[in-house]
Amino acid sequence: MSQPTLSRPLLHALSPLWRPAWSRLGGLLFLLAVLLLAGCPKDPLGADNRLALVALGQCRHAQALQLTDRAIAQGSEHNVQQALMLKAAILLDVGDRAGAEALYPAIAEAWQTARRKELTPARRARELRLFLDVARDQRVSAGLAPDCGLPGAGVDDV
Repeated sequence: MSQPTLSRPLLHALSPLWRPAWSRLGGLLFLLAVLLLAGCPKDPLGADNRLALVALGQCRHAQALQLTDRAIAQGSEHNVQQALMLKAAILLDVGDRAGAEALYPAIAEAWQTARRKELTPARRARELRLFLDVARDQRVSAGLAPDCGLPGAGVDDV
């Protein structure tokens, strides 16, 4: 069964009606595509931190620490604060609680600089837990052990 088609004269008669709408729609679609491709000018996590979080989710702690160190050395104020928080989460994940706690003053200072407000211990714990939960969820979905099979890892009380 064929679909009905409009005759050519009728299409020419209707074309002034739909053509401007399509050209406006095309312009809007083009503008939308440009805006989407331009992306967000500020990455809240930063490229190095994002890669470090992926490495942490794959139990590659040494690589994750290198990436956070690079973000600390080269990142913006906000990315440095995120890198310090992520580095503490990595240290907690490998069971180095003392190393993570040694970073807490630097984390608080970076938080104050980046966000212009004080970091509470409850907020710090929530941020650390978020990084650890994301990494552990990545591991479980990849079929890895949630604690990477490390002794002393799996710190639940951040």
